[in-house]
Amino acid sequence: MAACGPMRRRWTVDLMAEDTVAQITARTALLVRPDDPEAIENYVVVLGAPEQAYRWFRRRLVASTSMIAADVYRKAIKATAVIGLPELRNLVNSASAGDSRAQDFVGAALLAAGRLDSDALRAKPALYSAGRDNFERLMSIVSATTVPTSFLEAFRIMVEKQGIAAALNGAGYFDLATVIGRDLSTYIRRIRRNLYGTGFRGFTHKWTNAIGHMVVLAFLIRGQSAGLMDFDGVRIWEGKAANPYLWERMRALSDNLEIVPRWSIFADNHLSIHSEWMDSAFVDYFEACGIIADRAGSADGGILARPAAADPTLKRFFSETGIAPASRVVTLHMRGGGYRDLRGAGYRPGRGNDLRNAPIASVVPALKMLVRQGYRVVRLGDASMEPLPPVDGVFDYAVSDLKTPELDVLLPGAAAFHIGSSSGLSLVPLLFGTPCLYLNWHPVELLPWGRANWTVLKPIETLEDGRAVVDKASVSRLGRLRDRRLLTASGFDIRDLTAAEIVLAVKGFVASRATGNPGKTGRNLSRILVMNDDGTLRDLS
Repeated sequence: MAACGPMRRRWTVDLMAEDTVAQITARTALLVRPDDPEAIENYVVVLGAPEQAYRWFRRRLVASTSMIAADVYRKAIKATAVIGLPELRNLVNSASAGDSRAQDFVGAALLAAGRLDSDALRAKPALYSAGRDNFERLMSIVSATTVPTSFLEAFRIMVEKQGIAAALNGAGYFDLATVIGRDLSTYIRRIRRNLYGTGFRGFTHKWTNAIGHMVVLAFLIRGQSAGLMDFDGVRIWEGKAANPYLWERMRALSDNLEIVPRWSIFADNHLSIHSEWMDSAFVDYFEACGIIADRAGSADGGILARPAAADPTLKRFFSETGIAPASRVVTLHMRGGGYRDLRGAGYRPGRGNDLRNAPIASVVPALKMLVRQGYRVVRLGDASMEPLPPVDGVFDYAVSDLKTPELDVLLPGAAAFHIGSSSGLSLVPLLFGTPCLYLNWHPVELLPWGRANWTVLKPIETLEDGRAVVDKASVSRLGRLRDRRLLTASGFDIRDLTAAEIVLAVKGFVASRATGNPGKTGRNLSRILVMNDDGTLRDLS
């Protein structure tokens, strides 16, 4: 019975008169579900004392490997200001093998709190293998000039740097994440050139396990074959491709591309805040794709030939669906949460990339309008998608038995234009130069290329009075937040475009197609639009 006292004290806190209703509610839920990750997170949010918030955050790390809400993560980072370095060091060193979450958190926290001389650490070469424990190795990772002793160690350093950069970005420390991300890109390029010169660049299987990653990789391969990159060949770790048909098309883009065993070469992972070296400067992934589209693509920016009307796969599809081959086909894809649910990987609804999702029902009035104008609509996606209601002239290919990897690629390639959201599948049309209208795009850290394209951002509004946020500086900052709880904690919220707003956007985009493609001047970026309070569209400028 003597052991019961400490255990009981760990889980209970005396009720204080000044406790808020939110604190009492969160504590009560925690008493009922003491190991529930969400209950612990809700308790962390309402705690006032930083030291308590940090202690319960540590408990959350142990409770589950699932994604932690961004506002909880940010609060815990701030709470470390009152925690001594020995205790933070112990957190890193006590983490189980293969679990880098504590290291990512402590690295991000020390940087965000300004407890490290980041300029000095970034400038001073640090030998990773000289670290006597995980904490000392963490200090070497923060350096921009971390020195590995093998390519396997170089890879491990890259992954650990990625974890810290992603932690900062997810918690809303964007400026710092950008600095670390640029250091990371510099590090990867330095290691690659030290190991292989300009001979080749390695890519891990993470570049082929998602179709959006594959699209970016295809553009980089095309850039290599056109002599636009600082590497002469491509080596890709073997692994399962998200779309085998696209994979074969991609491999044909270069005559110096090889598939190699995993771990046989140093290779870089895909991460959205990485940068590409183009024209003696670093640019983001999408800007690099836009540059390659301009210099090595067709007149409309495509790097793959548009499917011919006589393509046998398309002919069979049109025959079985009753769509006339000469019809003006519009493809459609709105990102949903079902596919991610099926993939699992610690996913919890309401976290991380959920703000990228967009409801399909709000698009239906616009689809009916397109059908009345003579278009035929084909909805893309997978079987986890919410089915469309029956609409004449609209075929729900996503949930049909006609779905194949070939058609997933060929249909948007043959379309008159594509309507999409911030999803990997909606990048596929860009391989062919298919015009695109992107709706409910979020986040804004990567924006689609293609001067003829439109990108309508998800509306962000103030919680105080519901006014639309339309100035570029605010949208650029708030639009990078991936977690609604962190956004609302900042005094803002985000919503989906209404059906009427989508009709307005589709009308405007269709009208813009009559003017043809703009010339190749300036940055190759889509037109970026936001919604005004009066329900009109305006350019983000």
